[in-house]
Amino acid sequence: MVTHTFEVEEKSVPAMLIAGVRMKGHYSDCGKGFALIGRRLGRHLCGKPFNLYYDACAREGDADLEACVPMKRQAEAEGISVRELPGERCVTLLHEGPYETLGVSYEKVRAYIDAKRYTAKVPSREVYHKGPGMIFRGNPKKYLTEIQIPIA
Repeated sequence: MVTHTFEVEEKSVPAMLIAGVRMKGHYSDCGKGFALIGRRLGRHLCGKPFNLYYDACAREGDADLEACVPMKRQAEAEGISVRELPGERCVTLLHEGPYETLGVSYEKVRAYIDAKRYTAKVPSREVYHKGPGMIFRGNPKKYLTEIQIPIA
């Protein structure tokens, strides 16, 4: 089995047009938001789905989150916010493995931010490069999730 070791990096994330569904609840509820966006705006979407997290700390059960997907062009749909998400300078880390182990990667990102004396901003982002499909769950050990925390 090949296991990759990814490093914490700083990068500029460009502005993008997004479709988003904001909600309060469990982190796993984001799938409902992605499904709604896909049903109502599917032909206008491009890029990897991601979540925006509006809480500075983890809050399972009453998390303030937004399921988002980049869009090719402006469109409207009931219950979905379509807008430009501003570009940000972020500290990032690519996490390989199940979502349940993301906490370890978040600790690495926070340690880097503290060491550099940056200020973390919200919302933070999780970009899902490889995860469960709509039909097949896939192998959680191979999921790839990019953590992006904007900095000041």
